[in-house]
Amino acid sequence: MSMKTIAQKKPSQITIDDGFVKKILRPYREDTSYLKKAVFEYDKDSNEYPIVKGDFEIKESCYIDDTGHFNAVEFNICFNQIGYTYLGYSIKEGLIPELEGFSKNNGNEFFEKQLSHFLIVNIQSSYKRPINSDQFYGEVGIKTITKKASCTFIIMSCKYYDDDGGRSFGEITLAILNP
Repeated sequence: MSMKTIAQKKPSQITIDDGFVKKILRPYREDTSYLKKAVFEYDKDSNEYPIVKGDFEIKESCYIDDTGHFNAVEFNICFNQIGYTYLGYSIKEGLIPELEGFSKNNGNEFFEKQLSHFLIVNIQSSYKRPINSDQFYGEVGIKTITKKASCTFIIMSCKYYDDDGGRSFGEITLAILNP
């Protein structure tokens, strides 16, 4: 069964439980947990796969003095957080059959292998207008899923934006090792 078929049976927006998001972000130091809220959203008209929208805040950079704007390192960290949330929630709900092995042990298989088995093999980002990192929004979605013998490749799109017209876009290729 495809995600599209499943999506048609669910509400169009689901706020992901704050406790679940915090569990996803457990590997991050408290001051680098930039994702504050996540919503799983089905767009039945334009996308086979659902998207996750997130609210972000970066009060202080974890590695550099304040640059006054969102940058490539923060793009990557924020993608990790919203991407893990997207995949973790999808695995929990049984929405990605190619990753069903991570739902073992009541979903704990995902949390045990979140860092070791989910690998970024390519990340591209572009910046159209500076984003205020104090408060901004992000969206991720799956473009393609390809299952191979030893891993699953997922290409995801990602974008960030703020209330003042700041925006950036990217595409990320993940290799997810079989559990």
